[in-house]
Amino acid sequence: MGFGTIIAGVYFVTVLVVSGYVITDTVNRLSSSSYESVLTAASIQLNKLGSAANITGVSLGGGGGAIYVNLTNTGEVKIVSADFQYIDFILTYTDSSSITQTHWCYYDSSDPSQDRWSLNSTFSPNPFPGLVDPQDWDPAKTLSITIVLAQSEYFMPGSVGYLKVILPGGSSIADTFTG
Repeated sequence: MGFGTIIAGVYFVTVLVVSGYVITDTVNRLSSSSYESVLTAASIQLNKLGSAANITGVSLGGGGGAIYVNLTNTGEVKIVSADFQYIDFILTYTDSSSITQTHWCYYDSSDPSQDRWSLNSTFSPNPFPGLVDPQDWDPAKTLSITIVLAQSEYFMPGSVGYLKVILPGGSSIADTFTG
């Protein structure tokens, strides 16, 4: 009868040790996962705080076919040319029929049925000045872009437009202009 109590005690201690290990391992894995999530969120917020820009000029091209925008990088973060596709341009205006139009512009699209934006080819280098990293948009550089609307006849000269630019880090800027 004494050996049964000892064997039951050994099983109980074994189950207790294994359960303790499983609980400790689970807590450790959850803590590690939570820690990585907090670091990722902090990194995203830091990048957002470091990125900023100013709209320094908006003008309407001849006949309303294009909108020219100058953006100056006023943040502390370089935006590499590969990340230009992650810059969003949202254009809102009231057309000649008093209907509010909103367009999200695709980067460098060759589809004429899409509203699109691209680097202004008349400026070289673009971003300016292009002494260091001529393809990347460093702080204090100005990026000159062209927005082409698929239905450009709707943006009439003299109408008021609203342009919102969202940078890859998540910060945004907006400005109103008269075409």
